[in-house]
Amino acid sequence: MLSRLFHIAINSTDLDRSVAFYQRLGFTALQDRSVSNDAVREAFAVPSRDLRFVHLRLGTDEQATVLDIVQWSDPGTSDPGRGPSPQHQRGITRFAVLTEDTQRVYEELSTLGVEFLTKPTVVMTPEGGWKVALAVDPDDVVVQVTQLLAPGTR
Repeated sequence: MLSRLFHIAINSTDLDRSVAFYQRLGFTALQDRSVSNDAVREAFAVPSRDLRFVHLRLGTDEQATVLDIVQWSDPGTSDPGRGPSPQHQRGITRFAVLTEDTQRVYEELSTLGVEFLTKPTVVMTPEGGWKVALAVDPDDVVVQVTQLLAPGTR
């Protein structure tokens, strides 16, 4: 039936700006393509037939899930202009990436002007935990920077 998660689509109002943001996080661009096809409307339930997308991957595993950053044209990407989604609302509110050092990533990206909703924070359970910080991309998508922690870590 299903075999793996292929990609996560993120609609962007400025594709080049969004791609630059994810490249600062360590993603590599795999392809940059433009599409102009009437079937796009039906296939994706959108009012546009025109789009440009960039696929990005974190790491070198060719089977890894990719980010599909999309900018729609005629009409352009819808922009409700309301900021990041509340993190407790129904539906997808963020996606997570792994790191060995959340604090270092937070400090480096902060100096580059990346906005964060939260500072690095440790959340522990008896089974282990996480050190997380929530970054915000240029289109208000929340990216959870996550460091996995063993049980008993402080």
